[in-house]
Amino acid sequence: MFKQLRKANQNDYLLIAATLILLVIFNLSLLNYVQEQQKASERDQAQALATDFSQTLKGEIKSALTLSTTLKELLLAGNGKVENFSTVAKDLLEENEAASNLQLAPKGKVTEIYPLKGNEAGKINLLTDPVRGPLCRYGIAHQVTVTQGPIPLKQGGKGVIMRTPIFIKRKGKKQFWGFAIVVMRIPQTVSSTAANLKSAGYSYELEKQVSPLNTSYKQVMQKGSLHEPITYSFTTADNSKWLLKLAPVKGWLYNKWNWFMGYIVIIDFAIAVLMLWVINRRISGRILEREATLDPLTQAYNRQGFDWKLASLSAKKQPETTVIMLDIDDFKSINDVFGHQTGDAVLVQLTKNLKQCFGPNAIIGRNGGDEFVVALPGKMSDNRSAIKSLSVLKQEAESNGEAIPFSVSIGYSEFPGQAKDYEEALRFADAALYEVKITGKNNFASYKSSLSEKKQHNRLGLGLRALAAGDPTPLLIMQMDTKEAIYVNKSLLELFGCELSSEFYDYYGQSLLNLISPGDRARVKEEFTDFVESAVNEERFRGDCQILTADARTLRVFCDIKYSVNQRYGALVYISFVLN
Repeated sequence: MFKQLRKANQNDYLLIAATLILLVIFNLSLLNYVQEQQKASERDQAQALATDFSQTLKGEIKSALTLSTTLKELLLAGNGKVENFSTVAKDLLEENEAASNLQLAPKGKVTEIYPLKGNEAGKINLLTDPVRGPLCRYGIAHQVTVTQGPIPLKQGGKGVIMRTPIFIKRKGKKQFWGFAIVVMRIPQTVSSTAANLKSAGYSYELEKQVSPLNTSYKQVMQKGSLHEPITYSFTTADNSKWLLKLAPVKGWLYNKWNWFMGYIVIIDFAIAVLMLWVINRRISGRILEREATLDPLTQAYNRQGFDWKLASLSAKKQPETTVIMLDIDDFKSINDVFGHQTGDAVLVQLTKNLKQCFGPNAIIGRNGGDEFVVALPGKMSDNRSAIKSLSVLKQEAESNGEAIPFSVSIGYSEFPGQAKDYEEALRFADAALYEVKITGKNNFASYKSSLSEKKQHNRLGLGLRALAAGDPTPLLIMQMDTKEAIYVNKSLLELFGCELSSEFYDYYGQSLLNLISPGDRARVKEEFTDFVESAVNEERFRGDCQILTADARTLRVFCDIKYSVNQRYGALVYISFVLN
């Protein structure tokens, strides 16, 4: 697979780059989505724990506040007096373990404390105390319970003090009697819930607003360090404001996205393998297409590839195309003298010259041997200069350090100006090439309609001409179905005393017997008929006869006759004439 990738082209690399970019975008989007989902899930879970914690604390505060309310009711019932305060306070404290002690402060001065031991310093005048006084006066003025704290407790830990102002109605007026006070121990209040937070793997911090007169928050308790905590605020029954901050002890999972990288790596690997498979298939497809449509030596289109390109042009209805046919003059001699390796170098060099002269828009094909075809966009008149530049180009190939010169013969026609389809345009270009070959080679000519008038020899295919071009032996190729001569070379024209091929075809008259001396016609007809009726592909027959030339000369010749079945043109007969 990886060896195949070395053959990737620019489009493949663009596909790889686009895939990688999309992969990065996909990864980032997926990671962001998962992180957001994980963040929402984790924070919702923390929010639920914070809510549970606040509900517990609210319940404890409400319960503690009930103690001060009970004291208030007893004072109102006793007209400002509570009989056996210590006994009553003891019973109340047993019902609420969160409360540390209960106090009474008539006219703002603490006189009763239960339990007294360890709390003796609490007997102070609240209204004259510089710290407690302002808050107590606020509670009196607004007739609300005021909570102070957290403050350190002498018996240890931190506490919250709730002071409820009591007003007794005397002489029809409400008069301030004093305060019923409850002191709460904070850790005992939330210990069970805090334990739940710890077991759930959370660090936490609880803060309380100091008092209605001091809106700053003071830490009540903390466990562990906090990173990006959630903050949950709530208000208890005594109108105290609290803040609870929570964060996982090991940090939020959504910030530790390495746990998800395993999934991303698996997905990326799968996508990368799929991408490589797709590109490998693209490259394999191109290789198969090249092998099917390109000539391996010259990298020009083979006949199948050229026909396919012409079909695509026809489907696009390209308006004007010049069809060019050419071959290398005396290519057989080059192979015979210099060897096939040199012949290959000539073919490769000619392909380069075609690309140089005709440009990137030209469709260049090799039909086999030294035969090439070119489809060039535009009219013949527009492309004549390019064709001429190829014809006059000094063409030579290098082989074994030696420059081997060569020349080409070129014929061309136009579609749709002259031909009704590309196939006919190829035949017309072949006819023009044929005329160049028999009039001296190393030249170029366009197709003229007079070339094909009643001359079926213009149907000669490139494959046939490859067998005859440059052969010094007089050669005639005859099609058996029509009995027409479809190809003659220059040596044959000279043998029969003709200057032009059209003159020879008129003399031939669609009958081989017209070329035979009258005295030999019967014998030749019988021998020739016997041969072709039983001949198989590539079978040969040799004999001699007398021929009659166009200028009435009688010559004895030795004939080498070959029967061949051509895929494109059917049964053919090749006749070579050698003077005897």
